Amino acid sequence: MFVPDDNSGTRQMRMGPFGIRLVAGLVLLAIVLAGMGVATYWKVASVALETSRIKNENDRMTLEVQKVWKLERLMGDMLETDYKIRSRLGIDFPEDWPGYRYQLTPEGTSEAAGTDREAPDPAVQAGNLGGEPDDAIPFFVWPVAQGWPTIQFGEGGGAGGSHTGIDIAAQTGTPVRAVTDGRVVYAEMDDRFGNLVEIDHGRRLSTRYGHCSRIVVRAEQIVKKGDIIAYVGSTGRVTTGPHLHFEVVKNGRLVDPNTYLPRY
Repeated sequence: MFVPDDNSGTRQMRMGPFGIRLVAGLVLLAIVLAGMGVATYWKVASVALETSRIKNENDRMTLEVQKVWKLERLMGDMLETDYKIRSRLGIDFPEDWPGYRYQLTPEGTSEAAGTDREAPDPAVQAGNLGGEPDDAIPFFVWPVAQGWPTIQFGEGGGAGGSHTGIDIAAQTGTPVRAVTDGRVVYAEMDDRFGNLVEIDHGRRLSTRYGHCSRIVVRAEQIVKKGDIIAYVGSTGRVTTGPHLHFEVVKNGRLVDPNTYLPRY
C-alpha cells in the first residue's frame, strides 16, 4: 500500500508468487555478490601483503649476496697473491690451503663439485719462479653474483648438440662481471648468442659471455677481475629467458667452466 502526499487517495500494489521469488532472488544475488566482493578483497589484500613480504626478503637477500660477492672477490685476491708469493719463493702449500677450493681439476677432466679428488699442487704447476708461469691457475669469480646455474656444461644433446657452457639465470639488467683480468677481444652482436663479450686472459685461456642485454666494454679494452662488462639479458636465437651463457675456452677447445669457478 502506498500513501501519496496529495489527496489522490491511497494506492495498492499486489505482488504475486513470481514477483516475490524474483525479489527474493535479487536479494540473495546481492548478498552473494557482496560476499564474493569481500572475499576477493581479502584475497587481494593477502596477496599484496605476501608480495610486499617477499620483496622485502628479496631486498635483504640481495644485500647479503652483495656482501658475499665483496668477500669472495677479496678472498680471491688474497689467495692469488699468496699463490704467487709461495710459487716464486718456493714455499710449500699446506694440505688445508684454502686456495685448493679455487683450483682446477686436471686438464681435460670434468668432475662434479664435492667428489673426492686429489688437489693439484700449485707449487709444481707454477714451474718457473722467475715470472708468471704459463700453466698458472687463474682465480675466477662468478660472472653473475645474483643468479643461479640452470643448465650445466655437456647437458642436452640431440639436434642442438651438447651444451657448450653453463647458463646462469638472473633478472634482466643484473651486472655481468669479468671473472679475471684480461683483454676484450669481441664485444658485438652475435647471431646465436646475441650481445656477446669474449675476453682473452692469456695463457691460451679465454671466456665468453652471451645473451647480454647491453655491453659496456669495447674490443681491445683491458678489464680487471670483477669489472662490469655487460648486463644479463635474453638476446640471440637460442634463449628461453634472461640468463648468462658462460663459456671457457682453453687451448682452443671448450672446457667445463665449473672447474674454474669457486665452489662452496
